[in-house]
Amino acid sequence: MTKLDLKRRLHAERIRMPERVIREKSLCIYRRLVDVPAYQLARCIACYVSIKNEVDTRTVIPKSIGNGKRVGVPITREEGDMDFQAIAGLSDLRPVHYGLREPVPNPPMVLLPHTIDLILVPGIAFDRLGHRIGSGGGYYDRFLVRTEAVRIGLSYGFQIIDRVPAEPHDVKMDLIITENEVIRI
Repeated sequence: MTKLDLKRRLHAERIRMPERVIREKSLCIYRRLVDVPAYQLARCIACYVSIKNEVDTRTVIPKSIGNGKRVGVPITREEGDMDFQAIAGLSDLRPVHYGLREPVPNPPMVLLPHTIDLILVPGIAFDRLGHRIGSGGGYYDRFLVRTEAVRIGLSYGFQIIDRVPAEPHDVKMDLIITENEVIRI
């Protein structure tokens, strides 16, 4: 199966998930995440803002902030790059394009890549070697090479496949967390 076929099949399966199932699985994933030592030790976290039935981060973000962690969420740049901007809460987000929500820049507090301890990464598919299929824009791969942060993929169990067709520019995860397990690479 090609990378595009995998993306289409797994994306379609994710889109069909009922909201109740997403909430339940996302809560299980959050509970596993907070038990991970890298999360417990992290002072600064970069986290995606979930869309299109991705593992829901609407719990991770405010709980992490409430636990005294600095949290940054993605902000895309015109030149095709992405940075993470610190937020005080979900109310700092506004809708932009493609259903994404980004922080309102008043004033923008971009997190320098070397200050991020841990980054939570979305994906359409992952394998047990840490490879990932993203949405296709390459934003995360371009950012991940700029930081030494621990990379954690958040995934539903059905998104773990035998082998992700990896490309030279793809950056591997250090851990992948599903509702069923924590996969250490």
